This record gives sequence, C-alpha cells and structure tokens, in this order.
Amino acid sequence: MAIGIICAMEEEIALLEQDIQSADSTIIAGRTFIQGTLYGQEAVLVMSRIGKVAVAVTTTLLIERFHVSQIMFAGTAGAVAPELKVGDVVVANQSVQHDMRPDEELTFRVPLIEVGYFQSDPELTQKAFGAVEEYINNSLHNDIPQQHLQQFGIRQPKVVVGTIASGDEFVCDPAKNKWLYEHIDNLKCVEMEGAAMAQVCYEYGIPFTILRVISDCADNDTPFTFDSFIEGAAKYFTRGSIRALLQA
Repeated sequence: MAIGIICAMEEEIALLEQDIQSADSTIIAGRTFIQGTLYGQEAVLVMSRIGKVAVAVTTTLLIERFHVSQIMFAGTAGAVAPELKVGDVVVANQSVQHDMRPDEELTFRVPLIEVGYFQSDPELTQKAFGAVEEYINNSLHNDIPQQHLQQFGIRQPKVVVGTIASGDEFVCDPAKNKWLYEHIDNLKCVEMEGAAMAQVCYEYGIPFTILRVISDCADNDTPFTFDSFIEGAAKYFTRGSIRALLQA
C-alpha cells in the first residue's frame, strides 16, 4: 500500500513532484494526485490547498480512493514556543484545533467524538524525529544555498517534538500567541491544516505524522517575506525531511 504525502501549497510540494518516478496523475475535486515511486517507496503526492476543510477533503480522498496505509504532512508553521527559531522543525506528537471551542472548559474537544488532542502514531513520530535530525545534521547545508541560510538567519536548526495547533486563521498577534501557549498543552507552533488531517486519520484509523518547519514567530515581525522563505528554504526542508523519513 502507498504512503500519502500532503503539502498545503504548490511551492512546498514542487521538489517532491520533480523527484517522484513512474508518475501517474489523477485529478479529483480539483486536486492532482500523483502516484509513483518516491525515494524507494510507493507514494501518492497531493497539494491540499490551505485550511482545515481543504485538507480534510484531501485526506479523505487519499484514504477512500487511493487506500493509503499512512499519511505524512509537511509544510511551514509559525512558532509559538519561545525557544523556537526560524528553520527549526516541529514533529507533532499530537495536534489540536485551536478554534474548536464548543464549551468554556477549553478542552478543544470535537463534539460527538469527544477528542481534543489527536495523537500522532508514536512509531512514526520517533522515526520522523530521527530522520529529520539526521537530515539537518548531515545534508541540510548541502541542500540549501548558503546565502539563503544567511538571509533567514538559519545556522544549526533543531528538531523538537510537541503539539501543533491548527485553525482557520493566520495567527500574527502576539496576544493571541500568548493565549494559545498558555492554554494548549506543550504547544510548539500554529498552522492551518494538521489537526484537521489528524481528525480524519483518527476516524479512519490511519497512522499519520506532521512535520513543520518554522517560517516565522507568528507575530508578523520577520525581516523577510513568507514567499521568499518558501522559495529559498522551506521547499528544501520539505523535500529533505520527507526523503529522510522515507529512506529511514
């Protein structure tokens, strides 16, 4: 069975699309699913588009139409934990929808299934942590041009395991950051897709992992644009991390 690989943006998935071999494309619901061999593994690549509904649709299609055995999500995120810097990578051991607040208890539980924190597959999490750490230590500086690393202030990134929070908003308010950090267990970063994918995988019983490279500190205060980071660094992190994980 194939491994499903999702990115939210075309720029994030572009290098993976270049590397996949014996590729066959299928368009469903406006999404191009690319089946082939990626770094020695049978895989299905797809760009989900941005947001929780978009990735939920994409995840469901991967499971129902392509019968994937597991799903990996890779992309960018804004740091919330103060120890994180641009270029660090977060591997999710759990994910939560920070805009899912049906009660005043701040459990973030999804009604009817009564789960708030969706647990990543422990074996995949451990494997991903080791693979990404090895990539950063041994291959990162060969993948990304030195001038790009200097532009974004990236020296020796670290890999951490923790909670990723998702919501249908671009978080750039320090006060909102502080609130999320205080109310979500072991929160590392925020983005717009991971926990929705996690919920679909949970309901189907499909193991998953989420990898996020830090693009900013979720405070709208970086000296470079998001687009320049995607093009100059993030796409290399995405390819390198997925390659290392598939070859681990």
